[in-house]
Amino acid sequence: MNANTFRTLEFETVRALLLSHAGSAAGRDRVRTLSPLTAPHEVREALEKTSEGVSLLRTLGRQPYHDLPDLTDLLPTARVDGVHLEPLALLDVASFIEGGCEIAQRVARAEVAPGLAREASVVPDMTDLAQLVRRAILPTGEVADDASPKLQETRRALTRLRAQLQSVMEGFLRGKDADRLLQDKLVTTRNDRYVLLLKAEHRGQIPGIIHGGSGSGASLFVEPMPAVELNNDIVSLQEEERAEVVRILRDLTSRVGARSRDLARTMDVLGELDAVQARALAARDMNAVCPVIAEKGRLDLDLRDARHPLLIPALVERLGLPRRTSREPVPVSISVGFGKPVLVISGPNTGGKTVALKTVGLLALMAQCGLHVPAAEGSVLPVFKRVFADIGDEQSIAANLSTFSAHLAGIVEMTRDLQTPALVLLDEVGAGTDPAEGGALGTAVVDHFRAKGAMVVATTHHGLLKAYAQSQPDVACASFGYDPATYEPTYKLALGVAGRSLALEMAERLGLDHSVVADARTRLDQKDAQAEALLKQLETEQASLRRDQAQLAHEQAELHEERTRQRDVEQAMTVRRRKEIEAFRKELDRRAELLARQAADAIAAAVRKVEEQAARPMKTAAGKARGEAVTAIRQAREEARAPEGLGGDEAPAESASSDMPITVGVRARVSSLGVVGEVIALTGDEVELAVGGKRLRVPRAELVAVAAAAARKSHVEGPARGMRPAVPAEINLVGLTVDEALPRVDKLLDDAALSDRKELRVIHGFGAGRLRKAVAQFLDGHPHVASFRVGAEGRGGVTVVELKE
Repeated sequence: MNANTFRTLEFETVRALLLSHAGSAAGRDRVRTLSPLTAPHEVREALEKTSEGVSLLRTLGRQPYHDLPDLTDLLPTARVDGVHLEPLALLDVASFIEGGCEIAQRVARAEVAPGLAREASVVPDMTDLAQLVRRAILPTGEVADDASPKLQETRRALTRLRAQLQSVMEGFLRGKDADRLLQDKLVTTRNDRYVLLLKAEHRGQIPGIIHGGSGSGASLFVEPMPAVELNNDIVSLQEEERAEVVRILRDLTSRVGARSRDLARTMDVLGELDAVQARALAARDMNAVCPVIAEKGRLDLDLRDARHPLLIPALVERLGLPRRTSREPVPVSISVGFGKPVLVISGPNTGGKTVALKTVGLLALMAQCGLHVPAAEGSVLPVFKRVFADIGDEQSIAANLSTFSAHLAGIVEMTRDLQTPALVLLDEVGAGTDPAEGGALGTAVVDHFRAKGAMVVATTHHGLLKAYAQSQPDVACASFGYDPATYEPTYKLALGVAGRSLALEMAERLGLDHSVVADARTRLDQKDAQAEALLKQLETEQASLRRDQAQLAHEQAELHEERTRQRDVEQAMTVRRRKEIEAFRKELDRRAELLARQAADAIAAAVRKVEEQAARPMKTAAGKARGEAVTAIRQAREEARAPEGLGGDEAPAESASSDMPITVGVRARVSSLGVVGEVIALTGDEVELAVGGKRLRVPRAELVAVAAAAARKSHVEGPARGMRPAVPAEINLVGLTVDEALPRVDKLLDDAALSDRKELRVIHGFGAGRLRKAVAQFLDGHPHVASFRVGAEGRGGVTVVELKE
């Protein structure tokens, strides 16, 4: 990176922006020495540090580095033995320690910037030294009386002596001859001694020592004899005071010198943090982003909506620069590389070609200095070892160089200093000489840098170079657009398109006489005219193609939006349907619970009726009661299945057939209970079914044969999913009468027979034993009970029931 590149690309203006944000001397020194890095990992680290600085700025706000004094010249002095710093210099040390440690501690606690926090955490705590200085030196710069016991004692003695001396001197001022002898009634000092102003003509009237006269000779400075001893004592104590002050300052200075390494390291860390904050503030001014650094070996550049910093109003205003244009900057997107390392830009004059070149070069330098760039997210930049820029008019009368010669001299220097990866920016390459020769030379120069492996961005008006860009497979072309009606530039770059120079059209737009322009058209070479006409036709076709592509993209976006909308509607319908099904299930559960309670009440009523009929045996009555209960359950379940606009999707998918005979081996559904089982025995009007590993006897009229597939599904899904609650493993009868307890035991046995329960526990307690005996009599011979026993865990208070398979 040479000085000419920095000057041509106006990098020093960006540096000035950073300097305006740097607060400390150490931070400004870092900004002044800022230069591009050439190792990709170093560039990424510098950019990451700036990103952390932006996060820190957003979280903590701007840190007051400008309040930190500069200790650069103080620390070497503090290291010298026998030398002391002045009080104000020591106060600067204290201020630096206090402000610097506070900033460092604040940054070290910031979770949003772990890298900067690590740097700040190395700053040592030196507040003890700052406190020592503050105790010894007053804010005015004077050494405090209590800086040491000796100084305090000396100053007290001085105060007493000065009071005595003042009393003696005032005695002379109040004397009866004071008006006659004294020039003025005041006490002054001469040679650090208190004296009176005696009129010269009364010399000798006041005995004492004369310390000279006034400039006019009218007054003499007389030290009265009574004040001589007091003045001597005061002068002696003043010498002691000065010596003690110097001793205190030397002691403080030696302490500063002992911590000079820590102070220097703190200056270094805070200077770096200050420089990072300056970079973050510049990024905020430019609304800049962190670019993506291309992998090593990849020469790919992709700037999206890039803006030249000197066209950003906020930056120009901050630097106090005149605005180059009243327009807001038009962002430009430039892509170079990706298999085509050369880009040739054409288009009308004042169309934005030169600004585009400078934008590419300046943003590349900024990124390699660790600065964010004013572009859109996702912008990619490679890391270059060399950046060359031949832009603008470099003619020099003193050096006897024409415009063409100056450009050529710059290109020669580039070829000598070329190191890849390199970025070469050529503005109007081959201009300033014969168009035919200039075009050929410009094409050869671009091709030379391409062959050497450099990335090249060149602007041109030469048709030969435009043709070269379109014919070479690894060279891309682009052009800046214009309004076809007014030929006014749009400053928008179109990639893949070679543009016309529009010299005649621009001349006409700028007011050149129409006849002159018409005459110029007639003088065009026929080949040039054909080439211009062909380019114009190509531009028209490409503009039409871009419009078609834009329309297609718009329609595709609308189609995608419509598909997304339809998908959202379908998802909403699915969610709503699921909610309706869930509500239906909850309603079925509620009805099932209600019906279960109604069935239990019916069984209890039937049992009570049986007990009232004393002539009939207990077991026969229980069988009849069970039949009545089954009938009640069947009626209740039929009511539950009454259509109320619910259950359409949740009903079991069965294929029932009343024509199929009920025989052994056939699968049948019990219409009253909704369960499906296999017929294993026929006894008169009763049928024995195998359901879930259990045996169930039901009236034959309750069965309907079902098809095999539907039966399997019903068997898997079970009866009315979600309607039957889980069967408990025990029942507590404590506190109930026999009439209340036995129906509940009977219902639990029926429910358990339809489930997978193998064992039940009946808790009846001890008491008089009447309830236990009644339960035992009821269980003896019950169709669902295989055996029962008194549970050991309750010592007679629990009966354990084992159910039949």
